[in-house]
Amino acid sequence: MLASLPLWLIGLTLLLLFVALCEAGIRLRTLRPAHGAKSDAEGYLLSAALALLGLLIGFTFSMALNRYETRRERVISEANAIGTAWLRAGLIEGENGRRLQASIARYTDVRLRLAAPDAPQTVVAERETGAAQTALWAEMTPLVRAQPTPISASLVAAMNDMFDAASARKAERDARIPARVLEVLILYVTVSALFVGFVLGGTTRIYRVLAGILFSLLALALVLILDLDRPQGGSITVSQAPLEAARAGMR
Repeated sequence: MLASLPLWLIGLTLLLLFVALCEAGIRLRTLRPAHGAKSDAEGYLLSAALALLGLLIGFTFSMALNRYETRRERVISEANAIGTAWLRAGLIEGENGRRLQASIARYTDVRLRLAAPDAPQTVVAERETGAAQTALWAEMTPLVRAQPTPISASLVAAMNDMFDAASARKAERDARIPARVLEVLILYVTVSALFVGFVLGGTTRIYRVLAGILFSLLALALVLILDLDRPQGGSITVSQAPLEAARAGMR
């Protein structure tokens, strides 16, 4: 559900949930007059709970940011691998080398379609990638067999690196933050919201407003984590500039 719903809807739902649980905590406090007096212990427990919450959010955010950085590095690696394969294909003499370079250029166009925001278009691009790789290998095989030279061997190695880069990029794009981590984090925030409401029970309205601001920031932080964890469909996407630059150099 967290991977399919719009981010704004998730953020709004989480905010309303946190506010509702805070109000429930306030009402729970008012139903127990014996605990009406505030104590330092409650403040210490609330501070410890919020500190641990901040630690969990920071840990999860770091995990999502690392995945984003890895996806960005995968794009750079694939662009370099494609550029190397294109240059080595140019070492094949005659029209065969030019045709192979043109095929690699078309393959790059297919890989650039992975930047589409919709998941169905990405699936189509991956399917086209497999077909393009098969066609490239079939086109290269007779050339290498006809000229078993060190240049041909380097071309095979470059083509393998290009295919491996595509596989690594797909694997990293499919890797997400474990659902259990997100579930535990959201559960911890909801329990903390109930705890905040219980501690704030009987206080002035200004503290409820400040609690609402705190919950808004928590919901925003969770939405940002989910956004980083969405290679497609999110507002934070990996730039395709390295691939675009590699394609622009294929003249």
